[in-house]
Amino acid sequence: MQISQILIDLAVANPVIYGLVIALPVVGGMVAHYLFFNTRFDALKAIPGPKPTHWLYGSLKEIMDTKWSDGHYPEPALSWVKKFGGAVHFRYSLGHRVLLTDPEALKHVFVTNADNYPRDFAVRGNLRDLTGGDGLLSTEGETHHHQRKMLTPLFTHAKVKEFINIFADHTQHLVSHLTPVVDAGTPVDMLEMLTKMSLDIIGVAAFGYKFGSLKNENERVIEAYKVMNEPHDLLHFVGALLIPGFRSWPLPRLIRRRQAKRMLYEAVDNVIATKLKTPTAPSASKDLLDLMLDGEHTVSAEEARTHVMTFMLAGHETTSCTLAWVLAMLATHPTAEATVRAECRQAAAKHGKTIGWSALGELKYVLALIQETLRLYPSVSLLAPRLCMQDDLLPMADGKPYRVPKGTVTTVNVGALHRNPKYWTQPNEFILDRFVDGSATFAADKALRGGHGNTYYYMPFSTGPKNCIGMRFAMAELQVVVANLVLNHTFKLTQDANINPMAAGITIKPVALAMTIESVA
Repeated sequence: MQISQILIDLAVANPVIYGLVIALPVVGGMVAHYLFFNTRFDALKAIPGPKPTHWLYGSLKEIMDTKWSDGHYPEPALSWVKKFGGAVHFRYSLGHRVLLTDPEALKHVFVTNADNYPRDFAVRGNLRDLTGGDGLLSTEGETHHHQRKMLTPLFTHAKVKEFINIFADHTQHLVSHLTPVVDAGTPVDMLEMLTKMSLDIIGVAAFGYKFGSLKNENERVIEAYKVMNEPHDLLHFVGALLIPGFRSWPLPRLIRRRQAKRMLYEAVDNVIATKLKTPTAPSASKDLLDLMLDGEHTVSAEEARTHVMTFMLAGHETTSCTLAWVLAMLATHPTAEATVRAECRQAAAKHGKTIGWSALGELKYVLALIQETLRLYPSVSLLAPRLCMQDDLLPMADGKPYRVPKGTVTTVNVGALHRNPKYWTQPNEFILDRFVDGSATFAADKALRGGHGNTYYYMPFSTGPKNCIGMRFAMAELQVVVANLVLNHTFKLTQDANINPMAAGITIKPVALAMTIESVA
């Protein structure tokens, strides 16, 4: 009997023993690596950082034991940054990582020398598995450059304008759906409502598919999407990392995940086949898939599916979580809420009762609200780790570079970057006009940075050649949804609400966003 079959049988019969069988060689390999090969990273000793709290886990236990949901976000990274500076060396189990917040170092890793710092292969492998192929989230080098060049025209200013009605219409659908509970004092899980609405929006915008999530119209496909996006537990993550073909093993969770993927892929493939057979009329509204198929680059059905899945994964929960945080910020800052609502009502009086494209340029406080919310609660708090491929010299703002050996992993905790008191005044406070040019806080923040703007200090959409390609799309969606929600309604936290952050896959979300909704005259 082959070893792989023995492991499969063991995993099905006794998952605990299976876990030990998997873990022991991993631990043994890590120990051997630590004892015999660790001298390669001696250069990193020059970079300050916390002492390992455990000989085996390094600082990993401290990271895992820090509960953001208990009010400790974004620790321990923020404390490390305050104590050690813009580059922090720490042991992550037996590996070595460097946490970056220094603007010159970030520019070097993400822009100037980005080719030497591809995204970590484990993260890329997981994203490749989710999207069903090599897309923007998992490719590097020339392949990524080609895909980026092909897909960038889908997200121009003019193209994003064509999606505004989708954003506005689905916001009105949500408002209508919530009408029975308005002024009734009935608690509503607003994160759930926003998650459903965001899925409906991205389905229609990405490939013309009506999930009907708010009305549970396609329960099986919606459930498949949820299952496919469930975060891996540690055992499954390690198995996928170390064992070839692990994702095909007949383990219950993996079987469920594969079934969910097949169902969702089938839904996307059916839409693609229909569009290839009968292209959308030139005069009709077009989704991202239409624009892709109509572009100058030839795209196969399989490639199209991968890109559609990429758009969905990147544009769904990141948006819904940001909207949830916006409502939480408004609920806890009534003066800011009044300012934003007054601005929205002024725009509605001028442009019509539904706020759309023509009004966006006049909503400076809506934009500032979203920007400040993304500073405090970035939708992706931990950017994909970058792996140094060749020995490098990492520049720093103080002019004293650090040597970084091949194999070093660099990380960015965006939450810590955005709350660094070296570059932000009152960094833990929500200040509505922080991003309004001409405000006192805007000037104070800029002075802290020696007159520099936000670049490399503010990265909610990452930066460089692998930044979020859909940033314009996302910001337009957020502005339209927020403006139309607050226009005539106020959202209040209930006693059961808990707006401490908790990790949810790649995003962070409030622990519990229980709210009541009231109409505003």
